[in-house]
Amino acid sequence: MTEGVQIEVARKTARHNIFAGLALIALAAFFFWKSFNISLDFVDEEGIGPRFFPQAICVVLGLIGAVMIVFGLREQVAPADKSSFDAKRFFVDAVPLFALGIAFVWMFGAFGYVVACFMLLLVASMIFAVRGPALILLPTCATVTLYLLFFKLMTVFEPAATILNPLTLIGLK
Repeated sequence: MTEGVQIEVARKTARHNIFAGLALIALAAFFFWKSFNISLDFVDEEGIGPRFFPQAICVVLGLIGAVMIVFGLREQVAPADKSSFDAKRFFVDAVPLFALGIAFVWMFGAFGYVVACFMLLLVASMIFAVRGPALILLPTCATVTLYLLFFKLMTVFEPAATILNPLTLIGLK
């Protein structure tokens, strides 16, 4: 690529970063505002409430959007960063992850957190070519760690499974 073409690609990417940052900030602000609809009626104890985690995610996303805007205004992009659509990459990576997200939400309601998280991490690991002992260790360790973090340490409310909750079968619930 010639120097002029590289500069034009960098400018186009920088503009895309500005618009993506603005969209991310708007999305984060909307969901931060909507998080105030989360009920606090069932919270018995002091500490981190059910609004904390969604609001923390919104703040982080807003900050990431601000960083994207700053980098876009400075026209600072990574050397290999191009604002082009790669259909093969989209259908190989993005579509399966979107389907996994939908399956996770359904499985969370049907089978509870443990089964949904383990299956999501197992399938995602297989999609992204994790093999060997890590294929079993990663989903198992991450599921247990995240369960302890959210439902025990942060006391986030875990909704009941509608079909089967394996924690009740082994007497943990």
